[in-house]
Amino acid sequence: MPPTFTLLAAAGLGIDRAGLLAAMEPFVALHVTPDDPIWTAEVARKSAKIRRRLRKRRWLGWLGKGKRRDQQRIEEEYTGAWARKRLAPYEMSPRPTTGAAWQYAGEVMFATAAAGSRARLLVLMRAIALLRPTSVLEVGCGNGLNLLTLACRFPETRFAGLELTAGGFAVASAAQQDAELPIVLQRFSPEPVVDPTAHRRVAFHQGSAAAAPFADASTDLVYSSLALEQMEEVRPQALAEMARVSARHTLMLEPFWDCNDRGLRRDYLITRDHFRGRIADLAGYGLEPILVTDDLPGEIWLQPCLVVCRKRSAVAG
Repeated sequence: MPPTFTLLAAAGLGIDRAGLLAAMEPFVALHVTPDDPIWTAEVARKSAKIRRRLRKRRWLGWLGKGKRRDQQRIEEEYTGAWARKRLAPYEMSPRPTTGAAWQYAGEVMFATAAAGSRARLLVLMRAIALLRPTSVLEVGCGNGLNLLTLACRFPETRFAGLELTAGGFAVASAAQQDAELPIVLQRFSPEPVVDPTAHRRVAFHQGSAAAAPFADASTDLVYSSLALEQMEEVRPQALAEMARVSARHTLMLEPFWDCNDRGLRRDYLITRDHFRGRIADLAGYGLEPILVTDDLPGEIWLQPCLVVCRKRSAVAG
């Protein structure tokens, strides 16, 4: 049975499209209209680029020379990126002058990746406020942006993170050396922090999502945010581990195939070896979707979905 999608305003999170657009705004370089020559030219450029990559990918695959983005390659790619950028992309000023092509709620714009990061962080904050977990684990936590900020918003909650890359783990650990949450993250937070020292209590771990170093049913809420998209090689193992560790709920802000199965987005996922999971697959891991929405901002080549699941054993119990 296909999943039932809900509009954001009806999702029970207390946020709507205007709220997400407001969260993104400091990182928007330019608002345009869909018929603006600047926009149409960028859409055409990106589409042509992805089509070229897809043709090359298929040609090399036919020749037996195609090289997939496996976990080793992804670790090498992202460890350098995290170490190089650190927390600089989240500075609230000055307003950026360039950005990628984003669309949401009938609006099109050029914005940096931080615009999407801030919108997703707001969604996470509202989800945690709704679900009220006592413990939270982020799988694929990158540079710790979400966890460091969430810990200071919900200081009574126990937070942990698992990250594959040495670069991301190092940046997150370094931020914990400050007595208070780095000011760049305090300003970036879409909702006020409650305890600016609580970031020091986040437990960061370096390792693979395919073998999470946590006990069964040890965490109330296990979530990922644009992290499973990089784990297609180990998708079954990563999903199984998220379900195993969860005691009550899982939350995934990911580009499920259901939302990206055609056109430019489908071609992009194929060329990047991104997440191919379907929402219906989650039942096989003992996860029951209780909220599904794709009413979220996305770059023109990638549409994230929010899928909140209840663990079946938790329902039975």
